[in-house]
Amino acid sequence: MMDFINVVDLLTKNGLVTDRFLPYNPKLEGICDDSRTSTDSLLFVCIEGTRFDSHVVASTTPAAAFICQKIIDTDKPFVVVKDSRLALALVSYEFYGRVYERIKSFSVTGTKGKTTAVTVFKEIMSLAGKKCALTSTVLNSTPLHSVASEHTTQSSLYTAKFLNKALKEGAEFVAIEASSQGLDMKRLDGYYFDRAAFLNLSRDHFDTHMNFQNYFSAKAHLLDLVKPNGIVFVNLNAGKWANRYAFLAKKRGFKVVTYGRRGDVILKVIKENDGGITFTLKLEGTLHDFFSPTIGGFMAENMAASILAAHSFGIDIDIIKRAVREFKGVEGRLERYYGKEYDFYVDFAHTSAALEAVLKTVKNLSRGRVIVVFGAGGEADRGKRPLMGKVAQQYADVIFLTNDNPKSENPTIIINEVASGISKRSKLRVIPDRREAIKEAFREWRKGDRVVIAGKGHEKTQIFDGYEIPFNDKDVAFEILKEMGRI
Repeated sequence: MMDFINVVDLLTKNGLVTDRFLPYNPKLEGICDDSRTSTDSLLFVCIEGTRFDSHVVASTTPAAAFICQKIIDTDKPFVVVKDSRLALALVSYEFYGRVYERIKSFSVTGTKGKTTAVTVFKEIMSLAGKKCALTSTVLNSTPLHSVASEHTTQSSLYTAKFLNKALKEGAEFVAIEASSQGLDMKRLDGYYFDRAAFLNLSRDHFDTHMNFQNYFSAKAHLLDLVKPNGIVFVNLNAGKWANRYAFLAKKRGFKVVTYGRRGDVILKVIKENDGGITFTLKLEGTLHDFFSPTIGGFMAENMAASILAAHSFGIDIDIIKRAVREFKGVEGRLERYYGKEYDFYVDFAHTSAALEAVLKTVKNLSRGRVIVVFGAGGEADRGKRPLMGKVAQQYADVIFLTNDNPKSENPTIIINEVASGISKRSKLRVIPDRREAIKEAFREWRKGDRVVIAGKGHEKTQIFDGYEIPFNDKDVAFEILKEMGRI
């Protein structure tokens, strides 16, 4: 419970309030941002979204009080703020218990590798006997419950409630993915982290960020949410953006630990093959060997952030090594499936940099051809599409260009934009139907070849204009192989 006047005071303290209407001071039993589920006992937050503005329905929405960005027609108390998304976050994390004061928190940002990093951290903590919650692109889990995720970084209200639940279930730690869009939309503002990591930065989400500087600035906002005594880990293999991230973190007074081919902690990949990767970390003058059954040397960079974070929390290095050795990977992240009549990978790669990392890894492991099936998502950065085509041409021998999640865009236009980056048309096969494209890729396969099905990874549906169909790349692949009599 919270008095509405306390909400107004919190928002005033943060410089957000521009107007208020306080005929009385109701007690609030909770917070809501969905007019369809609001009740007379809740604080309702009006959000001006890209598709719907809930200010329009405020006068008919049941609520005890309102937060809004403009004057609304109601006789209930309300406060007008400069940014209702930020207000929602600040009030949510306050209302649901300032969990960051009682749970040790680790957040990871970067274009790719976030899900692997936070999942490895959770596995390490679990093996160390620590209860650890997790929010990620694939899964959200408390010590006692798990649910499939709908976003990389969940809404502030969802996250605040989720962390409150995790705390009540005995969580001592939490690992949270911080996407640039989530950070831009203030979904984590009002929550504060003990540890944070920057993995990398390559082109993505330019439909909203427009350029690299804006994209980087969104990632750098995570530094605003690190506690004064926090530690920031930076992967220097990510180049100039990593150097800039480390500089900003140091400028703010944080302890910064860099790692990679150079840095405070030297990372070396010793061996990588179909059986996994072996790498070393020179930590505080001591060389430590690690083995993981996951595929791809780039995985070591993602895991290193979690290894260092866990170690900084006092977890024994031998427990960390064991956890890394037992980590089987994340659903849809370079998962390999093979038998006598097939050999394929499923990966979430949906940017040119991610696709390059995956195809380059598979090409180095393959004795035969690399066959790739991929497309590009709709309602997303159009500029990356020809870049993805160019990368596919560079590393794949046969390209099956198909639909990803076209959403409201014309699928043919998306495919043509990807194809514009492919000059060697002899490599290209255009099959818009994703199931048919996967089937043709398997028909093309010969012993020694590798098929890479990229773009959707763990996703369970394919999204078109106004509707979705059930579609999981791994499941569809096995259905096709069974139809072909290969399993």
